[in-house]
Amino acid sequence: MTRAAHSSLPTGPASGPAHAGAGSAWPSAALVESLVDAALAAHRAGALEELLHRRPRLTRWVERHWLQPLLGAGGDALRGDSGRARAVTWLLRWGLAQLRPDRLPGLTGIDHASWLERTSWRPLLALMCQHGFEAVPDFPQRYRRRADEPVVDNLCGLWAIGPSTLYRALDKGRRQLAAVLRELPCQGADRLSLRAVVDQALAAQWAQQPAQARQDWHQRQATQALVDGDPASAWWHHLQAHDVGACLRVLQRARIELASHPETPALIAALAAEPLTTRERFDLCLAQAALWRIHDAPERERQAYEQALRLADEASDDLLLGAAYGALGKFHEARDADRAFACYQDSADFLRRALEAGGEPVDTRIAEETLQTLTRLAWVFVLRNDPRSRAVLDNAQALRDTAGIAPEVLAALEQTWGEYWRRAGEIRRALEHKHRALNLYERIGDQQSVLKTYGNLALLYGDAKDFPRAIEASQRVLALAERIAVEPETVASTHLNLGATWFWQGRYEQAIQSYTQALQLAERAGLALVVRRAHYNLAEAHFKRFQASDDPADEQRGDTHVAAALAAWPHESDPAHLEAARNLKAEILGPRDDLAYDRLLPQESVAHAEEIAEVHRQRALLAVPGAPAEQVHATLRIARAYLSIAAKEREAAQALIERHGLGDAFAADFAELQQLFSRALTRAQQLADPWQARAGDMLDRPRQAALLQHLLAHGHIHKSAYAQLCSVGPATASKHLAALTERGLLRQTGRGPATRYSLPE
Repeated sequence: MTRAAHSSLPTGPASGPAHAGAGSAWPSAALVESLVDAALAAHRAGALEELLHRRPRLTRWVERHWLQPLLGAGGDALRGDSGRARAVTWLLRWGLAQLRPDRLPGLTGIDHASWLERTSWRPLLALMCQHGFEAVPDFPQRYRRRADEPVVDNLCGLWAIGPSTLYRALDKGRRQLAAVLRELPCQGADRLSLRAVVDQALAAQWAQQPAQARQDWHQRQATQALVDGDPASAWWHHLQAHDVGACLRVLQRARIELASHPETPALIAALAAEPLTTRERFDLCLAQAALWRIHDAPERERQAYEQALRLADEASDDLLLGAAYGALGKFHEARDADRAFACYQDSADFLRRALEAGGEPVDTRIAEETLQTLTRLAWVFVLRNDPRSRAVLDNAQALRDTAGIAPEVLAALEQTWGEYWRRAGEIRRALEHKHRALNLYERIGDQQSVLKTYGNLALLYGDAKDFPRAIEASQRVLALAERIAVEPETVASTHLNLGATWFWQGRYEQAIQSYTQALQLAERAGLALVVRRAHYNLAEAHFKRFQASDDPADEQRGDTHVAAALAAWPHESDPAHLEAARNLKAEILGPRDDLAYDRLLPQESVAHAEEIAEVHRQRALLAVPGAPAEQVHATLRIARAYLSIAAKEREAAQALIERHGLGDAFAADFAELQQLFSRALTRAQQLADPWQARAGDMLDRPRQAALLQHLLAHGHIHKSAYAQLCSVGPATASKHLAALTERGLLRQTGRGPATRYSLPE
């Protein structure tokens, strides 16, 4: 039986645990108020450090909910109990500053009118003076205080109020401060302003040192923050050092925890405000697209990719164009296979140009992007069980030793090799590659890809009939997906693979439940390919359950899911799966024998071994996008091989006629065959003059001849094929094809990626 279980290729790096505080219960208002009271009292008594040392559980709670931005920004300047005490002081001062009616930062610079006349300021002023953050200024013209007068008496005299009124202002100030701190964990802009407090407080130590010393310190703190599993702090430190490239690397590799981190939008805005180069803005767009993918926002993800493509196009940068089309191909892979394939082809073409223009030694980023695109293209072929995947993988393998290739790119290549060998039936080799990929992802802390690899291992263990390990791998992914943000495709695919494990054990009820969960997730995320596979697997499970129970409802459900599978993925580009879906019911429920399928080569490969081998060699060359001239030569060699086969068959027919004395009995057939051989050339000659008259301003005669030959041989042409054949860019190809259609030389059919152009009838 053909199984529609699903492997998933990781799309990029991510790392580390969720940020501090993620998943923690929100503190109640009463708890926050009591903590604020304790902290204020300790600060007033000069006993904050003692309080934190004496109450370790309280200290951990305060660190988790409030101090993480401060400690992350302070780095090694805030280590130990004294550092935490300083951080609490800064936290309280920052919180008090948020109570200023004028919204200015800090607790200084308050004018006389606010001190003496404006009652809206009194909760803040009472609180900060009573608890020792600032002294009450002397206003002798308004009130003459005693030498050692308590703050309460000083303020009562200054404002001409009684103690009870003052204490009400203090209570109001404490409640307002508690409300500010209670909202702090989820307010990204506030957390960034807390970090700025630390930067200002530490500014004095850099005053007498060169600027490079400050940058070096921030880089060291960023490195330590990554070790501590705090990517937001690492990102912030890199921003202070104005290291845009490092910021982008953190964002790319830690996208899971940063996707749900409250500071991420503010950090992205701060990064976008830096003087970025085109390539840096391009990389920022791709990183933002990865965040939208985790948030299951496909429209926003697509928009980010298209913005990256516009930037690349405006810069006329082949490397960036190749990377943009590669990313778009990955986006469309589970939604529109034809469009994904076209994007990968365009990506490979642009990257080939970049490689040719780069010279020696090969630029690392160009090699890396090319390797990544070839890996993705091979993945598409592997998922179609297309033997061309091996040629593409071999070409990708040739680039893997380029110095500086990122480990996550090499890991994706290992993943694809693993899937290739799984489908080739070599489970041991498949496991070796999958575990190499897993080791690479774990080494760099790429949590998202680790999860995808476990999902793929679940499928592989199922193939090996190691069901306990298959179930364990699937459940590991699903359990983590309940705690952190995981890409919808990963979760849906894992449910598919878990369902397949139940199916292989004959536990059809559990299989149907898992497949249904996969279907629901895929439908919500718009993952057409996963939807099709889920329908296929549900049909198979219902047919098998009907076979065991004779419940007609299962047969009906199976029929429904077969129809849904065909409707969900109507693309002719995947004929094997379409045929498998159409034949599924007959395969399971129809009459079958127990004879093993033969393993002989197709008869044509025996009768015309040399020609068929040549066809296979040229098909392998065409699988890897290359220079247009090379692809034309390969296509012509295929045509010659088939013509050679036809000529040999015609000669064999002539020999039979002569041997058996059949005379001219087949003269009409030979005449028809001759007409078929020469028909394309004759029509090309007929079209040459009209095309030269009406298209000569766009295409010279050699390109006209090549285009007509392609149209007569294949019947139609796509935009990407036209661009390669005529050596023009995608935009120029669109303009040419539109003009040729308007002039009546071509006829357009289809829409979007399925648009084709053919000769008029």
